[in-house]
Amino acid sequence: MQVKSEIRQQYELHAWRQFLARNTLWLGIWLLGSAVICAVAANWDSVTKTQRFIGAQGLLAICVLAAAGSGWRWRAVDDARQYAPSALLALAGLLLGALLALLGQTYQTGADTWELFAVWAGLLLPWALVGRTQVVWLLWMGVVNVAGLLYTWDGHVFWLAARDGEQFLPLVLVNLLFLAGWEVAGRRAGASMRIGPRLLLAGALGLLLATQFLSAPNYYGLGSSLTWVWAVVTVGLGFYYQRVRRDLVALAILAAGVIVMSLRIVGEWWLDVANGPWVALALAAILIAEAVVAAGWLRRLAATLPAAGTPDIPAPLAAPWYVQGLLALSAWLATLLLLLFLVAVAWVESTEGALVSGLVLCGLAVTGLRVSTRLFWSQCLTAMGFGGQLLVWFALLFGDATYELHTGVWFCLLVVGALVYAFGRDVLLRFLTAGLIALALSGLIALQWLPGMANEELLWTLWDDNGLSTRVWLPVEVVGAWAAAIAFYLGYRPVWTGVGIREAGLGSFPEPQHVALPAQGRWVALRPLAWAFALAVQLTVGMVGGATITHLAALWQGEALFAVIVVAGVLLPAVCALVVLWPRRAVLTSGVVWGTPLGLLLLALFWLPSPGVAFALAWLLLGYGLRDARLTTLGVVGLLGYVMFYYYQLQVPLIDKALWLGGAALLLFCLRALVYWVPRWMKTIEVPGAVRVAPASSALRWRTVGMLAGLGLILAVVNATIWQRETLLAQGRVVILELAPVDPRSLMQGDYMALNFAVADSLRPRWDSAAHDLTDDGYVVLALNGDGLGLKVRTQEDATPLNREEVALRYRIRNGDVRMVTNAYFFSEGQADRYANARYGELRVGDDGTALLVRLLDGDRQPL
Repeated sequence: MQVKSEIRQQYELHAWRQFLARNTLWLGIWLLGSAVICAVAANWDSVTKTQRFIGAQGLLAICVLAAAGSGWRWRAVDDARQYAPSALLALAGLLLGALLALLGQTYQTGADTWELFAVWAGLLLPWALVGRTQVVWLLWMGVVNVAGLLYTWDGHVFWLAARDGEQFLPLVLVNLLFLAGWEVAGRRAGASMRIGPRLLLAGALGLLLATQFLSAPNYYGLGSSLTWVWAVVTVGLGFYYQRVRRDLVALAILAAGVIVMSLRIVGEWWLDVANGPWVALALAAILIAEAVVAAGWLRRLAATLPAAGTPDIPAPLAAPWYVQGLLALSAWLATLLLLLFLVAVAWVESTEGALVSGLVLCGLAVTGLRVSTRLFWSQCLTAMGFGGQLLVWFALLFGDATYELHTGVWFCLLVVGALVYAFGRDVLLRFLTAGLIALALSGLIALQWLPGMANEELLWTLWDDNGLSTRVWLPVEVVGAWAAAIAFYLGYRPVWTGVGIREAGLGSFPEPQHVALPAQGRWVALRPLAWAFALAVQLTVGMVGGATITHLAALWQGEALFAVIVVAGVLLPAVCALVVLWPRRAVLTSGVVWGTPLGLLLLALFWLPSPGVAFALAWLLLGYGLRDARLTTLGVVGLLGYVMFYYYQLQVPLIDKALWLGGAALLLFCLRALVYWVPRWMKTIEVPGAVRVAPASSALRWRTVGMLAGLGLILAVVNATIWQRETLLAQGRVVILELAPVDPRSLMQGDYMALNFAVADSLRPRWDSAAHDLTDDGYVVLALNGDGLGLKVRTQEDATPLNREEVALRYRIRNGDVRMVTNAYFFSEGQADRYANARYGELRVGDDGTALLVRLLDGDRQPL
């Protein structure tokens, strides 16, 4: 028994140390890359052009050299250090994007973001090929997809509806090629198949369905090439993932595609044939039946798989998450169709009718779910119960023409949701209801925090005013995050039984032997609530910002309660860590039990301006501590998504974001070092003696050479571009053009003023003008007056011939829009007012028609 106890302790210590080592490394890498991007976008005036390029290229070179060196030195280790080369190479990929953004920002080459991403993808490809790491490949494929979407979008706001969906077909095929390549790499080189193929399949299928679903009718969708591509892909991949390499998640994605596509094809056909409101009910029944059949099929396939342990343990306790997701999709669509039917048959012509109908539907659904055992009828009743609640919401929120949202309204909505949740025994209905409970609770909290929020005018002010929005919604987010964390712990807390790994059904999963199945008591009913709250918080936390440590003291003096809420939000990860580690204190060292929360307390200083990072980290810790891989995944995805949206939060300046994110990254690297060294200093780990490392393999040599060659290529391309730009600035002719600016924010490049040169207006294609006959690529010839102002003379296909005082300026026409010189002028954050009076742009034009925008001028043609 003593030996078994020591083995359990070693497993637990090893598992937690590996978890902390991996996550401090990867989180630090992601935050440092985000910090560099924010620093570049800030366009800081106090840093010269030379200093910017030296710093960016130097940081990139150090990162690549560190990746190559760590891969060479730690080629024989099997602990968390083996992830260092991949992490550093992924960081180098992010820094490459920042360097290219800096290049475009410095020389004002425009805000055609797709070009930036296209060049980024091209230069990143050598590292993806030689790195042989899933993260870098995913980064490269993500950059390719963003470039493709931005290129196809090409300035249209409603790009799916404004364009022919078949223009997205090449991007779909590219993703399918990526998927095929990944599958080949998995079979031949042992590439990980858990994340990459599923993401590629979901992306390709989602784009196919979105474009086909929103495109114009064409023989019920059957006349479109996209439909036939979807059919071939679904049948082919369905056969592959069932017969060749069984992947139930991929099959669930394909089944979801069938459900959505059937809604388009069958629904359109049925409306043509029947053309009545009852079609909605019949279509809802078909969707639910499809989901039930698919769910049963997936469950039967899952039963044939060998029993393998997973950290979430036990299939018998609940349906797999992908089955639940499939059923949720059908229930949601069926709910919309049910509401459409009720509106069409005039059952809810008044708010009173909507209220009564909603309450009746809720009562019928709750009663039916308590006696129904058939999955089909359970899904129908779930849609009925959720639809009934939506009707109640409509009646109470929009019943008053003055649109006054009083406390009593939100309280009634909360009570209705709580009753349905308590008595409705279906997990899916509880999850959907919990989302409405979260929304009602948000309204109550916000209304108590700002009583005047019931006024419609103030609601619009909250939407436009970022500072006021944060003051109102941050308390809502913090309360929701704490409620979700408590519900997760109560619903998933493990039973400490002392059974062995194999006895608990965990197979060879290297986790503590004394953890058995999750508790199955009354608190299990909180799981849907926990998931709904956590998803709601993570999806909406991008709307709010926090407060820096420098502002916290002043905030405490003026609004102590709000300061407490800010601190409570960032302390959540430390509390979660202590809660999951404390029961394991008998088998963990004090350094892990106390060091982890203390490290998170230090990091909380950096989370203050970005509460979404703290929330995502809380899900990550709870997921690992409670042995639920889905919750861990939510933490990872939430963290990645929040940091990307955090870039667009205007409450915190970009340079402050860079400093806080960068400081957090450096602290995480220090904590990563402590995770490695403290056990050795305290002698709580056995340090192996010196081992003779085998000579480096030829594959490692080629990988190292490839990394360095990729770095050389990048530096050569970047510096050659710098030399070309500087030559043009020094030798180009001075030309002044009239312009008309507006003001947004570019992806990765920072604040800019969108430009529209007046001379370009005469080149825009119009059916009633000669401009319609212009070539897509050509040159506009300008005559310079005495002040250097360029006036249009003519257009021609080549840069020559020219008269003495004429200058040729290249233009391009793409989808009716004229591209000339640049479409944006980048400036430092917060200087929009300085450039609001810009009326002219000063250019340097080369003999070949290439031009660079140097600066903006006011109405008197003086530099701004």
